[in-house]
Amino acid sequence: MAKLHVRDFLARFVKPLVAGGDLHVGAPIPLPDLARWETELHDASVESVEVDEARTAVLSTLVCRPPAFLVEAEELALAAGLHNALFLVHPRADAWSVSDRQRRKIIDTALAMVSQPLTRNRTRVLARHALLHNLFAVKRNDVTVSWWTGRARFHGQTPPSRLTAWKGVRRVREETTVVDFDDLLAVPDTAPIIATLLRRTPLTQLLDAHPGAPPLHWEDAVFILRDAELARAVAYRVIPDASPRDQVAGPARLAAAFEQMLERAPDEADVRAVSAFLVHFDALFCLAEINLRELGGKSPLISTVLSAEAAGQRPRGLATLFALPAALASVDPRLATPPGLDDLPALARRWQVHRAQTLELLGEATIDALAQRLRRHLGRANRDPSEVVQLPDPPPPAPTA
Repeated sequence: MAKLHVRDFLARFVKPLVAGGDLHVGAPIPLPDLARWETELHDASVESVEVDEARTAVLSTLVCRPPAFLVEAEELALAAGLHNALFLVHPRADAWSVSDRQRRKIIDTALAMVSQPLTRNRTRVLARHALLHNLFAVKRNDVTVSWWTGRARFHGQTPPSRLTAWKGVRRVREETTVVDFDDLLAVPDTAPIIATLLRRTPLTQLLDAHPGAPPLHWEDAVFILRDAELARAVAYRVIPDASPRDQVAGPARLAAAFEQMLERAPDEADVRAVSAFLVHFDALFCLAEINLRELGGKSPLISTVLSAEAAGQRPRGLATLFALPAALASVDPRLATPPGLDDLPALARRWQVHRAQTLELLGEATIDALAQRLRRHLGRANRDPSEVVQLPDPPPPAPTA
């Protein structure tokens, strides 16, 4: 059997992964084949350019000037690891008599492929996101065709025309079932692979997420917030033009990851960066309401998502998101208010309305508890210099004769 060339993998799997289309999942890719593909990349210039042009198109709506890049070995490994993860949930995997021992080997191989070094290089971060930006949108359409004498099910394949012809005469019916991220990449076999893969592309986790995806690890992603262009793109992507509950879903997810961050031992500068970013979300919610007819009226958004009736349906992190400005006001007021807020009187007015309404609905106990957690990480910067710098005690006087 002829070995698969890297050109075929780029054309049939990587390009549709980036640009959209049908992903062709074949037999598992072993590590020796991946090593061989790295040496074949110079013979796949046409396919590589097509992939890179598709990635540039993805980034064109994210940054003003997408960087130039070429498909590299580490990106090939990330895609191959995802391919092997999809093989584990392929409908034909059982038919190919894959034993438990073989499945374990496939999982270990996929984990080795996606365990590429973490990076903070801007070009690599953008390249990885452009490669994997459709990860949460991967799905499979299963079609069940029934007719007067039988039925057949096609997993991720188009039924042959001979079965769908003469629909009226043969009483043909087609039912399509969509298998999404939860059933494909959040199952026990694939979840560890996807969790490892996502840590290599933190920008993807910030911009897009799925309820079944592993939680964001802020220590891996906080460096993105120090890039003004990327931080702005994340902020505007996470808050969609949708219903109030959909508007707060993304920011609440990031706030929930911040709660987990506070349970660890993060760097103080990282806690400050994430805190300021989440407070910026609160400012954006206010900015969306500065054209209300009653500028001093209560926020429809907060009334909907923080009401007592919706308490049982609040997503995790939502209370932290709205309580954070008040909690920071008692810990470090410099972080409690976004810079430039007072330059827009209408925005400052809405900010005060939001803070008062949040205090009314969440209560002081929630805000005080969050403030106590923040003090464990932010209090060190406000210590008196005399407590930080200690001079040695003077030596004892010399004895006199």
